Amino acid sequence: MISDKLLHKLTKTISNQEMEKLSELAILQGPDGSYFLFNQYAIRKNNDCYIVEKDSIAGTKSFNVLKNAVSWCTYEKQNRIYESNRILDLDNRLASVDSEILVHQKLVKKAKNLEEKLIYLAKLGEEKMERKQITEELSGYVNSSRIWQDKRFSKSA
Repeated sequence: MISDKLLHKLTKTISNQEMEKLSELAILQGPDGSYFLFNQYAIRKNNDCYIVEKDSIAGTKSFNVLKNAVSWCTYEKQNRIYESNRILDLDNRLASVDSEILVHQKLVKKAKNLEEKLIYLAKLGEEKMERKQITEELSGYVNSSRIWQDKRFSKSA
């Protein structure tokens, strides 16, 4: 977090045009823990999720994982609609699969006969496989967005 004193010194040293260029590259964390990205997006923690706000978006987007929210902002900034929608969808699906896994884990423990237990174990196996696939796809998007951010920052330096 940049102190007000340091920010004041920076504004005296750096021109407004350079400050604008830097703010379009920056990902900053506010004193309340919220994040500001590319001078366009704000990410705030709300209970167990992260809310992304942008001026031109009607409403907000909700994510369960912060890095998914940041990746969504990165793709949205690039105007890559498919990827940003996919990240949002995968993030929501991951939360759903996690809930289903918890339910089936409890049902396995409570199952009275072998047949029930085997059915729940099969469902649990499917859900864990789905979770792994979702996580791997999301990791690809997260890594790709980080590479894009690094390239932008290195070009401006």
